[in-house]
Amino acid sequence: MLASERHQKILALLDEQGTARTVDLAENFAVTDETIRRDLQILADNHLISRVHGGASCLSGVRRLQSFAERTSIRVEQKKAIAKAAQEWILPNHTYAFDSSTTAMELVTSLPDLEYRVVTNAYAVIDHLVRLEEVEVISTGGRFHPKTNTFNGPESIATLRRHNINTAFISCIGLDERRGASEGFEEQAGYKEILVKMAEKVILLVDSSKLGQRSEYFFSDLRDITHIITDSEADPHFVEQLQNQGCRVTLA
Repeated sequence: MLASERHQKILALLDEQGTARTVDLAENFAVTDETIRRDLQILADNHLISRVHGGASCLSGVRRLQSFAERTSIRVEQKKAIAKAAQEWILPNHTYAFDSSTTAMELVTSLPDLEYRVVTNAYAVIDHLVRLEEVEVISTGGRFHPKTNTFNGPESIATLRRHNINTAFISCIGLDERRGASEGFEEQAGYKEILVKMAEKVILLVDSSKLGQRSEYFFSDLRDITHIITDSEADPHFVEQLQNQGCRVTLA
């Protein structure tokens, strides 16, 4: 691969992820750390990225808001592992909430057809669960946002407030060790902020690529998350930081 081609791929990756570590880029492109450091310096000298300790970030420092369709093909195996680990939380005669994340959707597609209630603002969740006979599905309503595949707005929040939610399954674009979970879409962040406050338990389903990242809108402190489920590729140091702050973490 030519250096110029690698530079374009690095820029595209930073646009999606917000930040990236040198070691991960080197592994991804099958080159040495030193080669990646030279690439990053060239891009930084041309004012295309910002250098940070151990890697680089896009100039905004945040991830681009990706569509639901884009997200379905990213880190699929990690999401499946996380979803499998989360299945133990599903019991009959409970009320669950699912956000519009593709990680939560992996869990939804594996749900047994039992008597429980699901409250959601995610079109894909509704579309799947209405095919099951025993599950009661409640749409929060609201204005449809096609890129995130969600219903949002005052109507959605009002419906959410009426229900007693036993467990909320949510994800995020980034999980920062100090400020918590963040989203790239303000209305969705506002919805999740209310959901986190209302639910008895909050299970954060977050693949390892999002650890140590942050997006535009923070919606939950770490102390408000009952349990974090991530995949086995998670940085052990970051996981330790979470545990030192009292977070329960499962590696799937």
